[in-house]
Amino acid sequence: MRPKHIGPYRVLDTLGSGGIGTVYRALDDRTNEAVALKLLSGGPAMDSRAAKRLVREFEALEDLAHPNVVKVYDTGVYQSSPFLVMELIEGLTLRDYLSLRGEQLLSNASSSSGSFRRSPAADSASRELDSEDDGLAPFDLSAFAEEAPSEEMGSGGMRFGTTGSAARLPVPMDPWLGSDSDEVDPLEFELPYDVTASETEPVKRETAARLEELNRPERVGRLKDAMLQVCEALAYIHAHGLVHRDLKPSNIMVDEDRQVRLMDFGLAKFLADDAGMTLDGRMVGTFRYMPPEQILGEPLDARADLYSLGVVLYELMTGRPPFDAKSPVDLWHKVLETEPPPVLAINQRGDPQLARVAHRLIRKEPDDRFQTAEEVYEALSE
Repeated sequence: MRPKHIGPYRVLDTLGSGGIGTVYRALDDRTNEAVALKLLSGGPAMDSRAAKRLVREFEALEDLAHPNVVKVYDTGVYQSSPFLVMELIEGLTLRDYLSLRGEQLLSNASSSSGSFRRSPAADSASRELDSEDDGLAPFDLSAFAEEAPSEEMGSGGMRFGTTGSAARLPVPMDPWLGSDSDEVDPLEFELPYDVTASETEPVKRETAARLEELNRPERVGRLKDAMLQVCEALAYIHAHGLVHRDLKPSNIMVDEDRQVRLMDFGLAKFLADDAGMTLDGRMVGTFRYMPPEQILGEPLDARADLYSLGVVLYELMTGRPPFDAKSPVDLWHKVLETEPPPVLAINQRGDPQLARVAHRLIRKEPDDRFQTAEEVYEALSE
């Protein structure tokens, strides 16, 4: 049953729910301001790891104030369950925002109900790329509420598929993010994209219809604008000594004014604290977007976020991630040892400037990438 009040916040409705909790639309009785309230699932099923992640998110954001970074207002405990109160953003994840056509944006802006239907091609494209972003209504916070947590596991290894064969991690995961059991639901770790049959096969180009969808001038313009705003958000948090460490399309939301917000700082880590994490050899994040140094358990700096940004840009330009694999372990080997297919080999009519930026961002050595978000901004602005 939905609670009526959580502290001073009057719960209005449920925006979405996931495995670790529920996000409500609520009203602050003190200010009469609408907010989003993220309440973790309580009871014996909730251990301290999820609570620590919520506290970390609050601590990371409480002193930040930037138009492209989500605001947090409060944290507390309700019936033994931690909650976080944040800015209510009526928006779409970046991938779904880019899947909209111009007329859909216009019709949505003039509609108070916020209902729409994406074109079949765009809807299919979104599902192909990332199941966690599927089925969203426009400018609706449920995307954030329902997002699956980052891939996490215990240090004892994990299992993939239905064969029961075990795969070992290059380095153990952070135990407060991981599972208490060696056996993990394989659905948690399925990579939501097709696997290429052979390393030696030539690059398979997308269909003409798919490329036309990806290369619509209006979509490319929106992609570039969104990337510029993400760069501004990253420059701001990096200047405050923070590394996001989990940058991905579902952590980037766009509101109806086309303003980008960087979301979900539950894995954020202050640079000054990073040595403690690497000394323990722990890994946190989302496999598809991890830079090589994160896979290897090496110290992270702002350039780790820039690598993840490059993976996001590569995906949104080609309709596929830079590396395909059947399991995270296979994926890590490819990230560490192979080069991705050129963007323009997959999407011949893609924007050459964006392609150059994407490839420089995903170079394996941090020193070979752009060094700051400001540099990426300048390259995108040329």
